[in-house]
Order: sequence, then C-alpha cells, then structure tokens
Amino acid sequence: MALPSYIQSSYLEQFVDIRFVGLFVTLAMAITLIVQFFYPLFIKKFTNYRISLGLMLIYIVCAFSLAFLGNWYSALFFFTVYFVCGNLFSVNLDVFLENISDNRHAGQIRTAFLTVMNCAWVLAPVIMGILAEGNNYGKIFIVAALVVIPMILILVLSRRNMGDKLAKYKSRNFKQLLAIFERDKDIREIFQVNFILQFFYCIMVLYAPIYLHEHIGFNWSEIGVMFTIMLLPFVIFQLPAGKIADKYLGEKEMLIAGMLIMLAATGSIFFISSRSFLLWTAVLFLTRVGAALVEAMQDVYFFKQIDRHDMDLIDLFRNVRPFAWLVAPLFAIIVLELLPIKFLFLFLAVVILIGLKPALSLEDTK
Repeated sequence: MALPSYIQSSYLEQFVDIRFVGLFVTLAMAITLIVQFFYPLFIKKFTNYRISLGLMLIYIVCAFSLAFLGNWYSALFFFTVYFVCGNLFSVNLDVFLENISDNRHAGQIRTAFLTVMNCAWVLAPVIMGILAEGNNYGKIFIVAALVVIPMILILVLSRRNMGDKLAKYKSRNFKQLLAIFERDKDIREIFQVNFILQFFYCIMVLYAPIYLHEHIGFNWSEIGVMFTIMLLPFVIFQLPAGKIADKYLGEKEMLIAGMLIMLAATGSIFFISSRSFLLWTAVLFLTRVGAALVEAMQDVYFFKQIDRHDMDLIDLFRNVRPFAWLVAPLFAIIVLELLPIKFLFLFLAVVILIGLKPALSLEDTK
C-alpha cells in the first residue's frame, strides 16, 4: 500500500491543475473522516477480521481501476475509495496489535511493528522510481494491487492468532469521548502532536515530489533513490528508540528532539535552490529522522495511556490522520494561490514549531 503514495499528486496532476490536487485529497479525506468515525461500530458488528478482508479486496479493485483510467471523474471516484480503504486498514492493524500487546513491552512491540511496516516504505520509492519512468503511473497501481494478494493470504492463514475479541471492544458516544479529552490532558496533548505529524506527512508526501521533479529538476529514478535513503530512519531508529523509552528515558524527551530536527530540516528546504543530489538527500533524511522519532514516541505514549478494549479511542487517534489530510491540502491551496511552492515548506516549519507546545506539556512516563 506504500507504493503509490509518492506519485499520488503527480498522478492526479494528469487530470487537474497542481493547485487543485489538494481538493481531490481533501474530498477523499473528508469521506474517510466520516466513515472512520463510525468504524468501531462496523468492527464490533462484523469483526475486525472480516472488515480487514473486505477492505483489501476493495483496495485491489480500485488500484487496478486507477491503472487504466482516462478521465477525471472516474479517477476521482476510484482514488477516493482507494484512499479511504488504505486509511481505514491502519485502524484494523492497530486493533489486532493492541490485542497482543501489554504496557510493559508496548515500546518494543509498537516500534518493532513500525519498523517492519516501514521496511515496505523504504523499498517503495526504489520500485516507484523504476516503474514511474516516462510518467507511467499505471504500472505502480498494478503492482500495488498485486502486493495486497499475499497480505490476504497471511490474514486468512493467521485468523486464529489475531485475538479478535469482539465482545470486549468499547464504542462510546462522542460526548463520552469528549469527556475523556477534558479530564485527561496527556491524551489531549498527544492527539495534537499526532495532528502536527500527519499535517507534515501530508504536505511532504503530496508536494515534495512535485517540487523536486518539476521545480528542482530531478528525474523519477533520482527521486526514487533519494526517497529510499530518506526513509531509512524509520527502519534504523524506531526500534532502538522504543527500547530506550521502555527502559531509560521515556517518550517525551525523544519526541521533542524529533520535532526540533523536523523543524530545522523542513525550514531549510525554503533556502535550498541547488540541484545537488547529496544535499537534498541529506535534508530529506533529516526530516525523516525527526519524523521517525516523533511517530514512534507518540504511538508508544498513546498506547500506554489506553488498554486493548479502547477501540473507539484507537479509532479516534487514527482519525487524526484524515482530519490533518483534510486541513493540510486546503492550507496548501491557500499558500499556492498567493506564493511560490517553496513557501509551503517554510510555513510547514512554522506549524511544526507550534506543535512543540503540546509536546512540552506532556507528563513524562519516566
């Protein structure tokens, strides 16, 4: 599912102007947000296993369809459904994982899971760079669909070990969830940190490839290698960071360090006009060193605050991503209407700076 992520904006640009690419994503995320709000009810009724299986089958159909489309309205429909399925599936994975986790080893289990998942994100840009030469994006969606097939087989064969404890899942109403936010400052603050991180991901995933390809002048093969190196921090740092958080420091210190690295590296993009492959790779690598630490530490921190039955809180935590991806493209549209694209990264650095406040307010776990 990682494979098409970095060509989504370029793919959509075949149908609409760059300024309106964000509208496609905004619509997809608005629908995701609505569906995801009611998602715990669906999981409780049909089981996490059945919902997961259905999502993957729909994803395959949509990915194949996107590979062969020739008009904007078909692209909009299938892109929206494909996008919604990918986001919802992350909730299913969280529910499965929380069923086999305990607080004492939460850092190691969560970061091990993130490390395995991010190995796919590291490999994806290399494959993307090869397949996208000549702007042939259809091949990428075909491969993305084929990759999901073994995932279905693994899910079917592992069903008995998934711990799908249906009856114990909580599904509180909005007023009850709001009361949790009012009385628990740490839950509230970690949600804000998550929003900043997802906002960062949205801008970088949608607009960094366009900026590098169309404004700096890198070809897709170069971008593929660059992005693979850029994503290595998610494989290298998250598992050790989880062990350190469990045994020594706690999550807060490393989370703040990660945000400071993100802030400095993202802000520097505005000032770079060189076409130096090494310089751009180094800067992008540093953005993801920061993001990898923030992602790992916010997940570990959040899941230490809840238990395995809090499916509604897990769903709400993952709802932050579609909400951020709803807001960020609208933010980008406003910036791009007024200023050149490089200013987008400067404003993104300001958003990260604002995110330091809730991070500093968290109660440390050590």
